[in-house]
Amino acid sequence: MSSTTTLTPREKQARRYATTLALIATLGPFFYGFEGMVLNAAIKAVGSTFELGPILQGVAGAAGVIGGLIGALAAGRISDKIGRKTTLMWVGPFLLFEALLGPISPLLGSLGYPFLLLTRIIGGIGFGAATTVAPGYVAEIAPADIRGRLIGFRQLAIILGLFFAGLINTAVVSITGGAAKPAFGGLMTWQVLFACLIIPALLFVVFTAKIPESPRYLVSVGRTKEAEEILAKLSGEEDPADRVKAIAQSLTITGGAKLSIGQILSSQWRGLVFVGMAIAAFQQLTGINGVFFYSNSLFAAVGFTESMALAQTLLITAFKIVGVLSGIMLVDRVGRKRMLIYGGTLIFVSLGIVATVFTIAPTVDGKPDVADSPVLAFLAVAALCTFLLGFTSSWGPIFHRHGRDVPQLDPRRRHVARLGRRLPRQLPGRPPLPLPHRLVAGRHLLDLLRVRCPRGHLHGEVPHRDQRRRA
Repeated sequence: MSSTTTLTPREKQARRYATTLALIATLGPFFYGFEGMVLNAAIKAVGSTFELGPILQGVAGAAGVIGGLIGALAAGRISDKIGRKTTLMWVGPFLLFEALLGPISPLLGSLGYPFLLLTRIIGGIGFGAATTVAPGYVAEIAPADIRGRLIGFRQLAIILGLFFAGLINTAVVSITGGAAKPAFGGLMTWQVLFACLIIPALLFVVFTAKIPESPRYLVSVGRTKEAEEILAKLSGEEDPADRVKAIAQSLTITGGAKLSIGQILSSQWRGLVFVGMAIAAFQQLTGINGVFFYSNSLFAAVGFTESMALAQTLLITAFKIVGVLSGIMLVDRVGRKRMLIYGGTLIFVSLGIVATVFTIAPTVDGKPDVADSPVLAFLAVAALCTFLLGFTSSWGPIFHRHGRDVPQLDPRRRHVARLGRRLPRQLPGRPPLPLPHRLVAGRHLLDLLRVRCPRGHLHGEVPHRDQRRRA
């Protein structure tokens, strides 16, 4: 449908309904961002509370990501079996487990640290499953002409989670004086911050119970009447029987059989799957999770106090929001491939500047110290902000949109490609500052885009699913 087409009131209502469902589905990614910023503020205090060394402190930070890997691996198959909505509903108790029990882990004495790891892993399973299933759910309920925009809500939800958690962190720390300081009721400040996870967890539990099941799943299990009722609300059509038939037809392209991972990797789509895995891996090898979880440590390295670092973290979160919004507005005009090249170049240059700053900085107590050099400190913070602008406008959201543009006969191919994104995250204790070897990854990133990626698949020439069905 073109942008000049006048929508009927029924169609406008259908788009508002689809947008509302997309916002609810992305509450899981919102929790992921919220939890990441809470961890950002609390990680040092957790280390001091449990008397942890750098390695064990890093493990505490990586535990949630390990759970996220487990959740991402399992969520695809589970959602194919029991449905997208049911899978998202089961995610809620996992998120609540971390939110409710994580803050009380110090009360268990010597078992407190292992129990905290357990809560983080279980919570990670929840947000790993949620961030995997949510884009698929949104793609299956969204009208074709706004599908890309609604899928982009996932990345925006993560950034908003970071932003709102940052506001809470700043307010609480300014009152108590630090994340390792006592708060109230015998709790440390970091425990109060962890308890704030209850807010997004409860929102997720309450609202996911109200969303309908994906029409595609309903058709796949023979519940066509329910699928027609939901599609009528989502499309604005009084009789969506043709849409149901099109979905049923697409489900029988492979003869009703789903391909195993081995069959996918030996099929004609193997090249596309490997390209998808490589793009996903490079998305993480840029070091974005190190920035998400350790930005306060970076600001401390350039001379900011804890409260100042939290304020600076809010500043870079604002850059992330600007990046995501600009990416959503530009990607359909500029094209996927060009956005990835431009964003990858900005990421490469920004990390090069940060790595250079900390390489030439004077060493104090065996660590680079730029606190006494305003120029180096400014360059480090400015380069970090441009890195985030480049990532959030290109590599952050476009990977998920591109995964929905490529023709799919079996959703499992998307889950195989996502392994490339999850595996590079498993680096517990990795330093927060970008290292020179990441620049090598940036160079390979540009080579991949120029040589390996099929032009049409990354440049936005692949039609929407609905257009392919009509063809």
